[in-house]
Amino acid sequence: MWLKSLLLLFSLFGFDGMVNYCNYLPRDFHSQPSSHLQSKAVNKKVMIKVSLLSQENKLPPLGIPPQRNRDIGFATVFVSLENHDLKNKTVIIKNIEVRNVSDHKLQSFSFQPKQIELKPLENSVIDIHLTNKTGYSGKDRVKAIITYQIGEEVNKIESEAVEVDRH
Repeated sequence: MWLKSLLLLFSLFGFDGMVNYCNYLPRDFHSQPSSHLQSKAVNKKVMIKVSLLSQENKLPPLGIPPQRNRDIGFATVFVSLENHDLKNKTVIIKNIEVRNVSDHKLQSFSFQPKQIELKPLENSVIDIHLTNKTGYSGKDRVKAIITYQIGEEVNKIESEAVEVDRH
């Protein structure tokens, strides 16, 4: 009986050593590199993460003749939602703004509110494509600012600042 307990104890120490040796788990959480996503827990039931890709194409694609009124500025906002609750949750994305980091100048993208229904314990990634005819003003890095609502609570979350990929 005691031999089984001792054997189990040694096997657990062996597994712990393997995990630490192979670096499967971080030893110090704060020393890990930061993610390109911002995240926020709302009532500890819904987790929201946001990331942004931005691009400006002043020149038309190769082989396509120039058009007068084509889209030049592009922003793709990825919203990752995790419902940690055992109940359905409704998330309303009320607004998305793309702003310069240094002067907070608003870029000219428009967005219509979007309602997302999350089932219990559901994870979902929504990609929202924004375009404009003018491109990005300035040469600054940009970030997305999302205003969202869950229940009666309205909050904002920002993406990390990113460079505009210009062509």
